[in-house]
Amino acid sequence: MSQAIMRIPLKTKTLWNKDDVSLTNDNDNTYFGQIMVGTPGQPFNVLFDTGSFDLWVPSAIWPKQKSRRYRSSASKTFKRNGTKKEIRYGSATMREKAFIEATEAPGRRIYERPWDGIFGLSGLSKSTITGARPIWRTMMDEGVVTKKVFSIWLRRYSDSGENGGEIIFGGIDQEHFTGAHTYVDAEGPHNTFKINSFFVGKIDTKVCSKGCKVLVDSGSTYIRGPPNLIVKINKQIRIAADCSNYDKLSEVISFTIAAKTFTLTPRDYIERKNGKCKSVFADAKSDLWQLGTPFIRAFHTVWDYQTPGIVKVGFAKSK
Repeated sequence: MSQAIMRIPLKTKTLWNKDDVSLTNDNDNTYFGQIMVGTPGQPFNVLFDTGSFDLWVPSAIWPKQKSRRYRSSASKTFKRNGTKKEIRYGSATMREKAFIEATEAPGRRIYERPWDGIFGLSGLSKSTITGARPIWRTMMDEGVVTKKVFSIWLRRYSDSGENGGEIIFGGIDQEHFTGAHTYVDAEGPHNTFKINSFFVGKIDTKVCSKGCKVLVDSGSTYIRGPPNLIVKINKQIRIAADCSNYDKLSEVISFTIAAKTFTLTPRDYIERKNGKCKSVFADAKSDLWQLGTPFIRAFHTVWDYQTPGIVKVGFAKSK
């Protein structure tokens, strides 16, 4: 198999549909791209998720109406192993067979999403959930990509139309960012590192003054952290729910990664939707912080596996 750089354009749409017509998204709710599964390939729109390990798509008995479903009988390369596992995404538990066929999800939240499945981007040698080798690890091990690097660039839908962003396996597009990337060594199954010292304008929130563990999570629509710390940040932001003070917001939110200061403007940290405003800083279920799509929109992000045994995550200002 020859080496290559693979580009996957990402689309942006809202989280609901009406009569199968996707509504325009001006709030950057979700990003997804198309992959092919099986032989011959069956198309699925998947959310590329740096916060999870496995690839799953709906099986033939997936309960969502009018959903794409994987037809195993139509694939020449399908092999069933019959193992059942549970995959957790946030507060939800996904029951699926260890290959790629998801059979059900609790509640309705996942069924309401515009994408079909999730493509976990872990670089582990095997999933801690299913025991399968993650797709990105397979791509690296089998020399499919030119370089052991992937990068994500996200653009606001209001600026870009259907061209909402791009994920590149095997390289970096210089047109997607300005300046040089700041890299930090990551560790553990989720490629975590530390952030320090949150400021709102010139006010020190005292959040992460001694460092907080964080991951970059392309599957999250928010920047999440422990509730007792998030409340301190939002107390300083003080955005009105009716957006009446949005145009008066001038303070940037800043924090440091690898001794470099990163700043978010109100356009980055305030979500505006149907005349309502709210902060993108939201509660997490654990002490682990998650830098979701609001951060990735602001900073082009690279995951670099080129040095054996070391993963580096890099950030540069997005264009």
